[in-house]
Amino acid sequence: MKTRKLLHRLSEFLDADARRNHVKHKHLRSLLKELKKRQRHLEEKLEETRDEEKRQRIQREIDVIAEQRRKGLRLYRELRGK
Repeated sequence: MKTRKLLHRLSEFLDADARRNHVKHKHLRSLLKELKKRQRHLEEKLEETRDEEKRQRIQREIDVIAEQRRKGLRLYRELRGK
């Protein structure tokens, strides 16, 4: 193969990788927004709830969502940095 053809194949490969990362980045961004919305909703629900058992369940769910968001943000920043 000639050099030009090899360079063309290489650029196609790299562009495909960049495109895949861009799609992941956009999808991850929308997921993070949804998680944030869900967390805020649960925090409002927590304030309104008086039953201690329900409050603990809601708080555990908020903690799980917060951890998922932290992991997602870390991945989001990695993808953005590349």
